[in-house]
Amino acid sequence: MKMFRKVITIGFALTLLLQVSAFVSAAEEEEEIEYDPLREVYLDPLHAAVVYDGKTKSILFKLRNGTEGKVTIGSDKWTVGKVSGKFDAPVKSKDGVTYIPEADDFEKLVKVETANGNSLETSVQPPANYFTVKADAETDAVADGDDAADDPAIWVHPTDPNMSTLIATNKDGGVLVYNLNGKQLYSYDVGEVNNIDIRYGFPLNGKKVDIVATSNRSDNTIEVFVVDPVSGELIGVNGAVMHSKMAEVYGFTMYHSLVTDKFYGIIVGHEGEFEQWEFFDNGKGKINGKIVRSFRLGSITEGVVADDEYGYMYIGEENVAIWKFNAEPNGGLLPIGRVDSVDGIRLTNDVEGLTIYYGKDGGGYLLASSQGSDRYVIYDREEGNEYITSFGVVDGAVDGSSETDGIDVISFGLGDNYPNGIFLTQDDRNITNGEKFNQNFKIVSWDKIAKGSPTPLLIENQDPRKLKLRR
Repeated sequence: MKMFRKVITIGFALTLLLQVSAFVSAAEEEEEIEYDPLREVYLDPLHAAVVYDGKTKSILFKLRNGTEGKVTIGSDKWTVGKVSGKFDAPVKSKDGVTYIPEADDFEKLVKVETANGNSLETSVQPPANYFTVKADAETDAVADGDDAADDPAIWVHPTDPNMSTLIATNKDGGVLVYNLNGKQLYSYDVGEVNNIDIRYGFPLNGKKVDIVATSNRSDNTIEVFVVDPVSGELIGVNGAVMHSKMAEVYGFTMYHSLVTDKFYGIIVGHEGEFEQWEFFDNGKGKINGKIVRSFRLGSITEGVVADDEYGYMYIGEENVAIWKFNAEPNGGLLPIGRVDSVDGIRLTNDVEGLTIYYGKDGGGYLLASSQGSDRYVIYDREEGNEYITSFGVVDGAVDGSSETDGIDVISFGLGDNYPNGIFLTQDDRNITNGEKFNQNFKIVSWDKIAKGSPTPLLIENQDPRKLKLRR
């Protein structure tokens, strides 16, 4: 009996030893699996477009030949085009970085696909060229010092273009309204607002109104105003609080879909986050909103603009590229293409403000602020977004502009002084007679830019209230 117990004891011990050995062996095998950061090692060197879908915890990417792929955090599966495969272990995420197990088959496939063409670029952009213009006027300086003035928008008066206004943000003091001579008319201390935009004809309380909206970093929300059609004053019309889910709201624009007649507010964030909010009348004379699309790019974004006629949206990933997306909320999460790279040739980091010059019959331009080179870069607005030229605003009767954040442009005539519209730009260093003042905004007649360009640009009066669907 004792011998039998001893045999059982020895057998049990051996079983435990084998189980422990197997566990240790499996653990060692798991420890031997090496992980690499997906974007930095596999995708960025191939100049792929990358976004994160928070709903599915998936990293979506588009290679230069247009092939799309996906990996999902917590899963060992991957897809590249029509090909699927498995990693040796699940995909991991740490501190916002996605890691995948080393995978030769995955790496070879993305490289082969990348070599098979380049449809991600909207155009093969030509070398840069450059000219300069001088500002016609400037606004009063913002009340706060340091880096306070940020982004402007241009409101067209419905009956008298001379009464149009410039609406801008003071990151430390709220929303400002200027007349076309640059004199401040109104100030609204609503918090640390960053970017601002305007749209016409929003249906509210049985009327069509002009609305202005801005990203507010004080409480991570969207602020919405109606513009008084006579005085140009702003009237707050927020209903339920539109509180963003991102860590900190940053860039902002609006989009009016000419397909559905719906209006949207679009926010981008410090970590590349993106939220598209649908605005609607809450039935009480106020505006509510709901998130209808969200994703995340790989790094900091601020500049963003929508082209209402073509239904496109452009996002500036500050140190990477200008990306072109479908602006409709059901338009997918990956970009249509890359307009240009931030490589020091045409764009020097940071790429900041973006704006659209609407010409007649679908013509016009996409303009971008290349902050690191004190230049403004002009691309064709139509399908290929081909690079046209770059310009700077230099010292004249008023000082030039430098290290610009936000910009805006309009082709519509703004009265006697600006019959063919203006370009409006934030100035980081506002200097007069050698003395430095708080930041402000510079006003340049579009005529100067159009005629000063090596290739003459369009001069066309397009009423922003009469845009047409172009696709």
